[in-house]
Amino acid sequence: MEVKEQKKEYLTLSQISDIVFRINSEQDLESLLTIIMDTARNLLKTQGASLLLYDEETGDLVFDIARGDRSNILASKRVPKGQGIAGECARTKKPIIVNDAQNDPRLLRVIDQTSGFVTKKLIAVPMLARDKLIGVLEAVNTLDGRDFNQKDVKLLMFLSGMAGIAIHNRRLYDELKNRVEELNCIYEISQNIYQYDHIDQLLDGILQAISQVLEVERLSIILKEGKSDFYVKKTLGFTLEEKDIRIDPEKGVSSIVLKSGEPLLVRDMVKDLGLSQENVVRYKTKSFISVPIKKDQEVIGILNVADKKNGMPFDQFELKVLQTVASQLSSAYQRIEARKREFEIKIYKKDLETAAEIQRNSLPDIPSEIAGMEIAAGYRACRDVGGDFYDFHYHSDNMISLVIADVSGKGVPAALFMEYSKTLLGSFIPRFLHPVKTLQEVNEELIRNSRMGLFVTVMLIQIERDLRRIRVASAGHNHQILFRRSIKQIELLSAKGPPLGAIPDAEYKEKIYHYEPGDLLVLYTDGITEAYKENYVQYGEDRLFEMIQKNYEKKPKELVRLIFDDVQNFINGFEMMDDATLMIVRL
Repeated sequence: MEVKEQKKEYLTLSQISDIVFRINSEQDLESLLTIIMDTARNLLKTQGASLLLYDEETGDLVFDIARGDRSNILASKRVPKGQGIAGECARTKKPIIVNDAQNDPRLLRVIDQTSGFVTKKLIAVPMLARDKLIGVLEAVNTLDGRDFNQKDVKLLMFLSGMAGIAIHNRRLYDELKNRVEELNCIYEISQNIYQYDHIDQLLDGILQAISQVLEVERLSIILKEGKSDFYVKKTLGFTLEEKDIRIDPEKGVSSIVLKSGEPLLVRDMVKDLGLSQENVVRYKTKSFISVPIKKDQEVIGILNVADKKNGMPFDQFELKVLQTVASQLSSAYQRIEARKREFEIKIYKKDLETAAEIQRNSLPDIPSEIAGMEIAAGYRACRDVGGDFYDFHYHSDNMISLVIADVSGKGVPAALFMEYSKTLLGSFIPRFLHPVKTLQEVNEELIRNSRMGLFVTVMLIQIERDLRRIRVASAGHNHQILFRRSIKQIELLSAKGPPLGAIPDAEYKEKIYHYEPGDLLVLYTDGITEAYKENYVQYGEDRLFEMIQKNYEKKPKELVRLIFDDVQNFINGFEMMDDATLMIVRL
């Protein structure tokens, strides 16, 4: 009997381990939730299990995933705020066991009536993430007719806790991923804009790319011809009659942008501009953006975007992206029109030289030894100037801050954004002496003031020597390395948080690691591990780990040199496609 019980517990733990593994996998959210509910049914051996997500706007609970008999009927059904056993569970954020549901006045009988299901026994637990309600997990009717008990509560609470965190993190990840994809796509547009040799190709390419990235249906580009005439040169999602192609610079919405030279973000044409319903009937939504296309300070055209596919109004993020595109469009338009390709190549080279100079001047001189620690740093630029940087802040013999970062993009915009980001970090690090607070403040400053459409990944490390600990906060940066000398093993340092400048009100988490004197701290950017040779074989983390383990006793300066030499030997003449930065500290 005792052996049989142990086997049952082992199987339960195995199931729990499996769901934890799946939660942390790359599965899409719907598949993940389905697995969670199937696991709930299997663990508790019930006829059905449901996951209800909390609607923050209404306070209702919405059946998102239901598993079991007639579960398909419940899809998207709503439990009004505070009603039913699930509503009570959501309100109190406490688990509820009901073993005689039909005689419980809290039972929402309309759900049974809708599904044709008879709820006899029910257990409901809140699904939380950082004490924020995500939803409610329910399990109904045990297969063997037994009553639900506290053991069931513990199992379901464990599962709901992991599910709540997974759903919360997956939502953040998906939101960030979408934002980053938009930024990267717009960046690719900006970088490839010079491939077009004809105006029509350029305009078609720009409109198609914006339509796909921002998911909009109605776009147009107005350009200046002659001294004062403006014409609609290209449209997407609609057509114009001949009489509507010429734009009067003194009338209509376009005149506002042409006169002010400033972008126009309208969330409601009727309320914001006083337009009549007759004028807006041709649009599917009431929101649009008009961005000026400028040559120097002169407005030479307008980029118009309207009708988001999801029906929502435009926001500041989309405005920033379109300003970036409009700026690049202006440059490309002038190049094609003037056919000054050789001149532009010279300007481009000059820009790269300027960016390289900015970058070289921004990197600090690192002391080889300070407060009993040995430090060394190195930087290798790829052929296109990028935005890697590192920094060092001495607060006292017991407290030192280190920064390593990687700006998205290349060229002058990345170099300028790098310098701005570095300046903000240099200002806030000594002010707060708190890694998480510093990243939060820098992120909000970049969101408020940067119009470049770029972001930067950062790892901020605060060494506290009197406590022999390292405080780590990350803004989307790759993990770093702590080599523990006593056991000759590598530990990866990481923390959660999105890149700086990517999303407003971002949350950052801190992790603390303890160290022993003689341990080795290795900070690097992905330009090292992602350097590749023939057939795109990457240098990789394993090779970097091996170099550290073989040479950990060497001076940091020598180890920095050895790693860079090893990377160069590995790529065997291939050009590095990204900056590579390395900082090593003997603690």
